[in-house]
Amino acid sequence: MLFIFAGVLLVWRGRNIIKGAGMPEGKIIYIDKHGRGSVTKPLFSSRLGITGKPDYLLLKKGMYIPVEVKSTSMPRKGAYRSHKLQVAAYCHLVEEHFGERPSYGIIKYDDGTYKVAYGNEIEQDLTAVVNCMRTDMSAANVLRSHEYWNRCIACDFQTACGEDLNL
Repeated sequence: MLFIFAGVLLVWRGRNIIKGAGMPEGKIIYIDKHGRGSVTKPLFSSRLGITGKPDYLLLKKGMYIPVEVKSTSMPRKGAYRSHKLQVAAYCHLVEEHFGERPSYGIIKYDDGTYKVAYGNEIEQDLTAVVNCMRTDMSAANVLRSHEYWNRCIACDFQTACGEDLNL
């Protein structure tokens, strides 16, 4: 009985989060509870060789819409590229799994939502990034990116890196 109550409470809370966030109405068909309770298997793409689970999956007018929830405020200039690519990956996984291509996915930030259009351009970008990651994974040595100072200064490998920004 307690499990049924917990399940109902989780679905109710999820619907309130969705409604309060300005997200589209739709039937919540999936919630990733991050390892707490029963969660369906991750989605898998044989074409890209990637796997993943969006935080929410909505069904609206026959279209599956992946939703990724972030615990931070929305960046002033819009969503980060990495967040957009994560949602694009979920859109790809949804398309391959359900056979229906979503036209967009959603990033839910603490203070708003960002709609990621899933078109050919971002799909090509996703494929290129996945291919680069695969190449890096098979390389003997991968140079680190020091494009972002705040990432470098917070890096756990800073003392052993040898490529740091000499902070």
